[in-house]
Amino acid sequence: TPGVEGKMVGFYGNSGVCVFKYLVTTSDFQKGFTLSVLLINFICFLVISISYLIIFLKTQASASSSGVAANDQQRKRNNKLQIKVGLIIATDFLCWIPFIAVCFLHFSEKIEATPWYPIFSIIILPINSVINPILYNDFILESISRLFNTIKRSSINLVGNV
Repeated sequence: TPGVEGKMVGFYGNSGVCVFKYLVTTSDFQKGFTLSVLLINFICFLVISISYLIIFLKTQASASSSGVAANDQQRKRNNKLQIKVGLIIATDFLCWIPFIAVCFLHFSEKIEATPWYPIFSIIILPINSVINPILYNDFILESISRLFNTIKRSSINLVGNV
């Protein structure tokens, strides 16, 4: 479609994937907006990670100072929370930071990342959207844990019977 001053606007990218065009070059007129969005995404990741780290540290300090650390049930709950916080930060990091890094490397013309765009936009970023509700939901995590324990017991029984 015709754009500003007769230029063609490829705002939704150069491929068949209809998502926002994160992979811009120095010649793209929407580079300022795109780089701002990427910077905001990175800042949000940092704020979320720091917030979860504070939760992690406060939980440990609170358990230590209140003597709750000696209570086995409370210690298990705190460990579960710490694992959940670690998983949330790790999955956010593994999905977003490589994407942001690739976008900036593409912009600085260090790599040509256009062929990778469908992989990021169709597979990697949606994985993060799917994983987060699972990590936040105790019922789902407990169900997955029970499933893995059942599989593990079954495989041990199979190996023991051979």
